[in-house]
Amino acid sequence: MITCTRRLEFDAAHRILKHESKCKMLHGHRYALEASFMAKELDELGRVIDFGKIRELLGAWIDDNLDHNTILSIHDKELGENIAKTTGQKIYYLDENPTAENIAKHILEKICPKIFAKESVKCVAIKLYETPNCSVYVE
Repeated sequence: MITCTRRLEFDAAHRILKHESKCKMLHGHRYALEASFMAKELDELGRVIDFGKIRELLGAWIDDNLDHNTILSIHDKELGENIAKTTGQKIYYLDENPTAENIAKHILEKICPKIFAKESVKCVAIKLYETPNCSVYVE
Protein backbone atom coordinates (compact mmCIF):
# COMPACT_ATOMS: atom_id res chain seq x y z
CA MET A 1 0.00 0.00 0.00
CA ILE A 2 1.14 3.52 -0.78
CA THR A 3 -0.05 6.54 1.18
CA CYS A 4 -0.12 10.16 0.07
CA THR A 5 -0.66 13.17 2.31
CA ARG A 6 -1.96 16.68 1.55
CA ARG A 7 -1.58 19.61 3.96
CA LEU A 8 -4.39 22.15 4.24
CA GLU A 9 -4.50 25.16 6.55
CA PHE A 10 -7.38 27.14 8.01
CA ASP A 11 -8.15 29.68 10.70
CA ALA A 12 -10.88 29.03 13.26
CA ALA A 13 -11.96 29.90 16.77
CA HIS A 14 -13.10 27.48 19.45
CA ARG A 15 -13.39 27.07 23.17
CA ILE A 16 -13.21 23.97 25.34
CA LEU A 17 -16.06 23.68 27.81
CA LYS A 18 -14.92 22.89 31.38
CA HIS A 19 -11.24 23.37 30.47
CA GLU A 20 -9.12 23.88 33.58
CA SER A 21 -7.15 26.77 32.07
CA LYS A 22 -7.44 29.60 29.56
CA CYS A 23 -8.68 27.35 26.72
CA LYS A 24 -12.14 27.68 28.28
CA MET A 25 -12.15 31.15 26.69
CA LEU A 26 -13.07 31.69 23.05
CA HIS A 27 -9.80 31.90 21.08
CA GLY A 28 -8.44 31.17 17.63
CA HIS A 29 -5.79 29.07 15.93
CA ARG A 30 -4.08 28.75 12.58
CA TYR A 31 -4.77 25.04 12.12
CA ALA A 32 -2.78 22.86 9.74
CA LEU A 33 -4.35 19.58 8.72
CA GLU A 34 -2.52 16.71 7.05
CA ALA A 35 -4.88 14.20 5.45
CA SER A 36 -3.37 10.85 4.39
CA PHE A 37 -4.97 8.64 1.77
CA MET A 38 -4.37 5.06 0.70
CA ALA A 39 -5.40 3.09 -2.37
CA LYS A 40 -5.11 -0.59 -3.21
CA GLU A 41 -3.45 0.33 -6.48
CA LEU A 42 -2.14 3.43 -8.17
CA ASP A 43 -4.14 5.14 -10.89
CA GLU A 44 -3.11 5.10 -14.56
CA LEU A 45 -0.72 8.00 -13.91
CA GLY A 46 0.94 6.29 -10.94
CA ARG A 47 -0.80 8.20 -8.12
CA VAL A 48 -2.85 7.29 -5.07
CA ILE A 49 -4.98 10.37 -5.81
CA ASP A 50 -4.23 13.70 -7.42
CA PHE A 51 -3.20 16.14 -4.67
CA GLY A 52 -5.43 18.71 -6.40
CA LYS A 53 -8.44 16.42 -5.92
CA ILE A 54 -7.81 16.36 -2.18
CA ARG A 55 -7.70 20.17 -2.20
CA GLU A 56 -10.81 20.30 -4.36
CA LEU A 57 -12.88 18.02 -2.12
CA LEU A 58 -11.53 18.29 1.42
CA GLY A 59 -10.24 21.84 0.97
CA ALA A 60 -13.64 23.00 -0.26
CA TRP A 61 -15.34 21.35 2.72
CA ILE A 62 -12.91 23.03 5.12
CA ASP A 63 -13.40 26.40 3.39
CA ASP A 64 -17.19 26.07 3.62
CA ASN A 65 -17.39 24.79 7.20
CA LEU A 66 -14.30 25.57 9.27
CA ASP A 67 -12.16 28.32 7.77
CA HIS A 68 -12.70 31.70 9.45
CA ASN A 69 -15.45 30.14 11.50
CA THR A 70 -16.17 29.18 15.09
CA ILE A 71 -16.16 25.50 16.07
CA LEU A 72 -18.19 24.75 19.20
CA SER A 73 -19.68 21.87 21.12
CA ILE A 74 -23.39 21.38 20.56
CA HIS A 75 -23.59 22.01 24.32
CA ASP A 76 -22.30 25.55 23.73
CA LYS A 77 -25.26 26.53 21.55
CA GLU A 78 -26.06 29.74 23.45
CA LEU A 79 -22.64 31.19 22.64
CA GLY A 80 -22.93 29.98 19.05
CA GLU A 81 -26.31 31.63 18.59
CA ASN A 82 -24.99 34.90 20.02
CA ILE A 83 -21.96 34.83 17.71
CA ALA A 84 -24.13 34.01 14.69
CA LYS A 85 -26.59 36.78 15.55
CA THR A 86 -23.82 39.33 16.04
CA THR A 87 -21.55 38.42 13.12
CA GLY A 88 -23.80 36.53 10.69
CA GLN A 89 -21.33 33.67 10.95
CA LYS A 90 -22.39 30.06 10.46
CA ILE A 91 -21.20 28.12 13.53
CA TYR A 92 -19.86 24.58 13.11
CA TYR A 93 -21.03 22.32 15.93
CA LEU A 94 -19.49 19.06 17.08
CA ASP A 95 -21.23 16.54 19.34
CA GLU A 96 -18.19 16.79 21.65
CA ASN A 97 -15.84 19.49 22.85
CA PRO A 98 -13.96 20.95 19.85
CA THR A 99 -10.53 19.72 20.92
CA ALA A 100 -7.95 19.05 18.23
CA GLU A 101 -8.49 15.34 18.89
CA ASN A 102 -12.25 15.55 18.34
CA ILE A 103 -11.96 17.78 15.27
CA ALA A 104 -9.46 15.37 13.66
CA LYS A 105 -11.57 12.33 14.54
CA HIS A 106 -14.70 14.01 13.15
CA ILE A 107 -13.01 14.80 9.84
CA LEU A 108 -11.56 11.28 9.53
CA GLU A 109 -14.66 9.33 10.53
CA LYS A 110 -17.58 11.50 9.39
CA ILE A 111 -16.44 13.91 6.70
CA CYS A 112 -13.85 12.09 4.57
CA PRO A 113 -15.97 8.97 3.99
CA LYS A 114 -18.75 11.17 2.60
CA ILE A 115 -16.74 13.48 0.39
CA PHE A 116 -14.40 10.78 -0.98
CA ALA A 117 -17.12 8.12 -1.44
CA LYS A 118 -16.83 8.27 -5.25
CA GLU A 119 -13.03 8.08 -5.23
CA SER A 120 -11.05 4.82 -5.12
CA VAL A 121 -9.12 5.93 -2.03
CA LYS A 122 -9.64 5.91 1.71
CA CYS A 123 -8.58 8.60 4.14
CA VAL A 124 -6.56 6.59 6.66
CA ALA A 125 -5.19 9.30 8.95
CA ILE A 126 -5.58 12.92 9.96
CA LYS A 127 -2.85 14.90 11.66
CA LEU A 128 -4.09 18.22 12.98
CA TYR A 129 -1.76 20.93 14.24
CA GLU A 130 -3.48 23.31 16.63
CA THR A 131 -0.24 25.27 16.97
CA PRO A 132 3.16 24.75 15.32
CA ASN A 133 4.22 22.82 18.45
CA CYS A 134 1.03 20.86 19.25
CA SER A 135 -0.63 18.26 17.07
CA VAL A 136 -2.82 15.18 17.23
CA TYR A 137 -2.80 12.14 14.97
CA VAL A 138 -5.90 10.00 14.39
CA GLU A 139 -6.02 6.86 12.28
